[in-house]
Amino acid sequence: MDAGEIIAQIERLTHDRLTYFVRVGYIKPKKVKHGTLYYNEFSQRDLEIIKRAWEYITISDMRVRAAFEKARKEVEDSQLRLPLRASR
Repeated sequence: MDAGEIIAQIERLTHDRLTYFVRVGYIKPKKVKHGTLYYNEFSQRDLEIIKRAWEYITISDMRVRAAFEKARKEVEDSQLRLPLRASR
């Protein structure tokens, strides 16, 4: 998904703020080339990290670096927990 799709899904997140998150390395989207230009392509995992971090930043008044560290850890931990198959 592109930056516009990310911004549309996260209330009050601006393009400038998202660009800042990418520029300083809090989030690392895949770079996709279209013609002579490169664009950021965000994954579903990127979206989840940004959503959680943004909540920490706006609701809990957490510092940006700490918010992204906590959000990344939570997303990675939730992806490691696989549902157990029901035994037959």
